[in-house]
Amino acid sequence: MQKVSVVIPAYNEEERLPATLQRLRELSSSGLFQAEICEVVVVDDGSRDHTREVVEKLRSEWPPLRLCSLRENKGKGVAVKKGLVESHGDWILVADADMATPWEELNKLLSYSDRADLIMGSRALPESQIEVRQHWVRQSMGKIFNRIMRFFIGLPYKDTQCGFKLVRNEEVFRSKVLPLLSVERFAWDVELILFMEKFRLRVCEVPIRWQHKESSRVRLIHDSVEMLFAIRQMRRRLKKA
Repeated sequence: MQKVSVVIPAYNEEERLPATLQRLRELSSSGLFQAEICEVVVVDDGSRDHTREVVEKLRSEWPPLRLCSLRENKGKGVAVKKGLVESHGDWILVADADMATPWEELNKLLSYSDRADLIMGSRALPESQIEVRQHWVRQSMGKIFNRIMRFFIGLPYKDTQCGFKLVRNEEVFRSKVLPLLSVERFAWDVELILFMEKFRLRVCEVPIRWQHKESSRVRLIHDSVEMLFAIRQMRRRLKKA
């Protein structure tokens, strides 16, 4: 049976993490997953609340749970990369702390494991099941960003920003892709896709169940502008890689 490491970037997530981790623990113990959850790596991105203490307490009860802490808030991209570096499973699932995508959807991604090296959950395909939608302003901003991104970079994917991605933890990824990842904040997904394709690794997009959760860390206008700037920098780095 294949082994999966789960990476959860967390910033001020003391309220949501207990339920998220408890649900993952229950499902892992039940044998529902088509792979073994060999470790769960929570990367605390310099939280100012009790995120670290929450994870430490739960870790004493669940051995696969690990905590990696960044002293300062560096951004989601930095936290994700730290988790990827620390992971040892055959596959690495990067998932948000809010459980917007149910853990059960991991099996859906795993069903594509024989045909792709990066399997991305998507909210934008016809078969995707959106149970609770975002506010129309946030939906519109997301669609606009995706269109601009596709125009500048040419990626064909409908939803690059969904926080539920499964990557094959193999030699080309670790030796070539991982060292090049440098985006600190929310455009890390696009950077990962670009460098996976740069080294001829296979990427696919899979429809999933998803529901909007409140308390998003994304600042619509500020972070959209920052992501577009990061994408511009990626294009330059991609040519040099």
